[in-house]
Amino acid sequence: MNTIYKPNAISSFKVTQKESFDVQDKKHPIREEIEKCIGTYNLTVVVEEDFQTQTVMKHVHGLISFICTLLKDGRVIAQGRGNSILNSSNKFLQRAVSSAFNSALAEAAIKATKVLDTFRNMGATPMTLEEAYKAKDEHEYVGITDKQKKYLLELVHSNISDEDERNKWESQINEFTKGEASEAIQNFKR
Repeated sequence: MNTIYKPNAISSFKVTQKESFDVQDKKHPIREEIEKCIGTYNLTVVVEEDFQTQTVMKHVHGLISFICTLLKDGRVIAQGRGNSILNSSNKFLQRAVSSAFNSALAEAAIKATKVLDTFRNMGATPMTLEEAYKAKDEHEYVGITDKQKKYLLELVHSNISDEDERNKWESQINEFTKGEASEAIQNFKR
């Protein structure tokens, strides 16, 4: 019995799927979102002893508490609180203080990034991968096709009676993108 081995055919779906997740590709639409996050952020961190918490919880002996205020461009963007208790199970002074300090700092940072989305310049709503590819295609220059040009010239001649206006359209048609030509055709058909 002879066994014949055939090479596996690569599915076009697999190739497309692999290309979709290649975020290192400079033409990938996700690059624009990544670029929004890259940069230098100037923040001011103010850490103070949290007297308000200590007053409210004065019945808890050995309470160490901090409040961390995070500022960007002089404006408060988040506050975080952190506490620790100095007692027999947590008797190392430095560890108790740094635990409270780190908790306050971490909470402020988490609030600033998760709740307020302060750092990224997000003017628009989030995009799906499909919307990003559509946007990418719209931004790429694809010139008017010969078929579009011919049909658009026919529409211009049949719908525009003013000679100056018609000449203006004729002179600009070669500069149209495929999308602009399609939009112009739809406008003439209305």
